[in-house]
Amino acid sequence: MGTSLSRRHVLAAIGAGGIALTTPAQGRADSSAGAVVFVYDDGPIEDYTQAFPAHQAFDAPASTGIVTEWIGRENFMGTDWMDLEHLRELEDAGWEILSHTTEHTALGTFALTADVEPSDRRIHVERNRHGYYRGKDLEITDGDHTVRRTVVDYGTDDVGQYIDLDEPLERAFAAEETVERYPADHMEEFLLESRRELESYGFDVDGILCPYDSCDDWTVEFVRQYYETNANANHGSPINDPGDYDPHETNRDYFIEFTTREAVKADLDEIAARDALGVIGAHTFKEEVTEDRIYETLQWVDDRGLEVLTLREAAERFGGTAASARSQPTGRLTGPVRGMPHRDRFPGPGRVWYRP
Repeated sequence: MGTSLSRRHVLAAIGAGGIALTTPAQGRADSSAGAVVFVYDDGPIEDYTQAFPAHQAFDAPASTGIVTEWIGRENFMGTDWMDLEHLRELEDAGWEILSHTTEHTALGTFALTADVEPSDRRIHVERNRHGYYRGKDLEITDGDHTVRRTVVDYGTDDVGQYIDLDEPLERAFAAEETVERYPADHMEEFLLESRRELESYGFDVDGILCPYDSCDDWTVEFVRQYYETNANANHGSPINDPGDYDPHETNRDYFIEFTTREAVKADLDEIAARDALGVIGAHTFKEEVTEDRIYETLQWVDDRGLEVLTLREAAERFGGTAASARSQPTGRLTGPVRGMPHRDRFPGPGRVWYRP
């Protein structure tokens, strides 16, 4: 970065037939029109101590999702967290700062797993992540009727995961027709306040990374109002079609956790062959996510002639008409939820996750 010729500029020159490039691995494949975005989660100090040096070796940027309440924390969940100076150094080096909400809250809806009666204060849900934040309100809705209550506790009983509420629901709800979700004012708090705080520190913020990969239609409607890009609207595949990419509907998958080297290289092969956009992520505080593994993946990307972009740059290059229509409210915020696609597919069986 700085006054030196960046890798992005070099690749552009190669595409025009101007110069040849020698990489850290001493050679590479022919350049592809495809690209890869690395998106790191949460903002631990390992983004700075492990991911940043690996990316510097390739003059490659990345995007990192920052939980505003975790900035500068020490010895929290087993690690320290980047402070403002770390983040400024990353941004100065070409990295992009994304919002990851104010408190690392799951933004999607969760289906009820058992019917509830009017006298019930307990709801059983597919995942009880919304129970982590006692004192926050939830909406329980079947699309025709909506009840708002306050979270007081959560846990697991012989029926399954549950959330306890402050008052009875005073209405029966059928599990197969009902979800619980954060109401609009909380969604605004989680999304808009985190962006405003990051911008108050001087960062250029226009993208969101949804915590827990929890994103569905309810989430996306708010994201479209407050952000230009969404790094992980759909979890499970890193491949985004270059002809039909909507920056609010980005596909992302992990490149070290919950996968194999063979699977990652196969995805990169497809991205290069299709001139597609790949979006891949990692939690650098996890033991298996090391500087060497990040460097290795960057080398695979480079070997295939793929350019490394930030999410903002990818939206500008691949977004087309979808990008030009960004942040336009659709007016469907309070529409029916029956049949709403649920995209929160992480973690699956056998996967271990953390919570604040």
